[in-house]
Amino acid sequence: MSFFELEKKLKSIRIEAFVIHKGNTRIFEYLKNKKVVEKPSKVYSITKSIVSILIGIMVVKGLIKNIHEPIQNYFPEILESNHPQKKEITIFHLLTMTSGLKVGKFQGSKNWVKFILGQPIIHKPGSTFQYNSGDSHLLSAIIQKISGIPTASFAEKYLFCPLGIKKYNWVKDPQGIHGGGFSISLNLEDMVKIGLLFLNEGRFNSNQVISSTWIIQAKRPYKQVETTKEGTYGYGYQLWTYEDTNTNTPMDYYYASGLFGQYIFIVPKLNIMAVAKSHLQNDQQSAPRLFFEELLGSWLDETFEQVKL
Repeated sequence: MSFFELEKKLKSIRIEAFVIHKGNTRIFEYLKNKKVVEKPSKVYSITKSIVSILIGIMVVKGLIKNIHEPIQNYFPEILESNHPQKKEITIFHLLTMTSGLKVGKFQGSKNWVKFILGQPIIHKPGSTFQYNSGDSHLLSAIIQKISGIPTASFAEKYLFCPLGIKKYNWVKDPQGIHGGGFSISLNLEDMVKIGLLFLNEGRFNSNQVISSTWIIQAKRPYKQVETTKEGTYGYGYQLWTYEDTNTNTPMDYYYASGLFGQYIFIVPKLNIMAVAKSHLQNDQQSAPRLFFEELLGSWLDETFEQVKL
């Protein structure tokens, strides 16, 4: 698939913007209008991947000594409960969506953290992947408890300022804790900065914002989520992963993903990063990912043909 064909596909549905970088150089740009560049809009669950970076920064700074420590250290209400398995939940389990807590609609509750922690355990912690924004929100609550400042203030100091992210919105829960699961709004260029941070393994403009060790750990699949004949989707630290089973053209990549077609894709072997901003409904929401996979596939086929020649 050529860039011309990609642009034609992007125009056919409600994709606002799609940009591709090779290293730090932009090699493709589709913008439906200029507004999408400047105006922050919701990135939904890409919030989770940003919270994961913040946890990594805390680990590097020694504010979190061990991600395998139980979260009861931060939530005394777990100690007071009569659920021995809840005492086994660790920060690692929250990062990998394996807390075992039942997924509940906490947004309508008066106290999100209390509601999430009050859910019954339906799987042994660490055993089963369940996509759960509650796990991500508990991570934000932990960041606030440890740092003593709101999660967004911690992010500004150690992530947003080094990346030059100034225009953002971040919604709080009723207790004033910034939503860990789906609450950030960013503009396109600031999403690109997050993508470049991942692509360059924690570096941005020669500044090591977060350790490469954390990025390497974060993009590793800890649980397999879905297997197709082409490859396996998995989950790292609040990041989706894809491992290609086609040995001729290995197309491993990982990505941050949000509702209605928001994406940040990273393909380490090709030094490629792409960002999509969209307003897609229902089954169209995965279209940017499918287009990107098709583009990657065509590049890799070309490379393979050249190698054969």
